[in-house]
Amino acid sequence: MKSTPIVLKYILAAILAFASGITFAQVRFKQGDEFQRQVITKSNCVLQRGSQNLHVGSVSIVAKTYKVTDASEKGVSFTITTDKLVDTINAMNQNLIYHSGKPADPNSIIQVGLQKIVNSAAVVSVNNKGEITNLKRPVTANDTLLSFAGIQPEHLSPGSTLQFMVDFPVNVTLKKGYSWKATTSSAETNYTVYAINGQTTVVTYKTSVLGGSLNSRINGSILIDNNTGIILKRYSQSVSTGYEMVNGVVYTATRRTAVTEICNKK
Repeated sequence: MKSTPIVLKYILAAILAFASGITFAQVRFKQGDEFQRQVITKSNCVLQRGSQNLHVGSVSIVAKTYKVTDASEKGVSFTITTDKLVDTINAMNQNLIYHSGKPADPNSIIQVGLQKIVNSAAVVSVNNKGEITNLKRPVTANDTLLSFAGIQPEHLSPGSTLQFMVDFPVNVTLKKGYSWKATTSSAETNYTVYAINGQTTVVTYKTSVLGGSLNSRINGSILIDNNTGIILKRYSQSVSTGYEMVNGVVYTATRRTAVTEICNKK
C-alpha cells in the first residue's frame, strides 16, 4: 500500500504526457501570420578588479517580427527579423545611446556591432513541440558585446525551443498549484501553475543557472496562449555573479537584470 502514491504519480505523468501531445498537435498557425515581440531589459552591473570598480547601467528595447512562411501539421517555419533596437549604456559617467533608426557612429565599435544585428534575418523551422529542427542563422553577435549592452540574446540552435514559445506542455487539464521541475546540464527550473483558463495559462518559475562564467538566480512569470504555446507576456528578475571579460581583462561581476517581454499578433 505504501507504493500507491508512487504508482499514482507515474499514472498522472503518463496522462499529462498524453494530454501534452494532443495540445501540441492542436497548435495552429497560418502562412502569413506575423507576431511582434518586444523585449525591454534594464540591467545594472558592477565589475571589479582589485581596487578598480566599473559600474555599467543599461536599458535596451528590442523589437522583432516572427513571420510564418510555412505551416503544416508537422510544424511551422518562421522568418525572424530585428525591426528596432534602442540601447542606452551608462559607464564611467558617460552615456552611449544607440538607435537603429539613425546611422551608427563608424568610430564606435559598440554601435557598429549593434547595427549588424538590425535587419538581419533568421529562417527557423520548428516541429509541433516548438523545437527547432532547421535554421539559417543571421549575423552572429558577439556575446561580450550583448552582455555589455544589456541585451538578451536569442539562442537559436537545433533541438532548442524557439524563445518566444514555451518549452513545456500547456493543457487545460492542468490545475492551479500544480508544479514540476525541469533540469538541464547547466540549469534547474521549478515551475508552478498560478492560473489557468481556456485561453491562457499563467506560470511562475524559479531558475538556477550554474557552471558558466556567470551563475544566475532568476524569478519570473509568463502568460501563455494555450492554443499556440506563444508567450504573450513574460517578466523576470535575476541576479548573476561570476566574471566577465572586457577588452581582454577579466573582472569579477555582479549583475542585476529586469526583463519585460510582450508578444502580439500583428
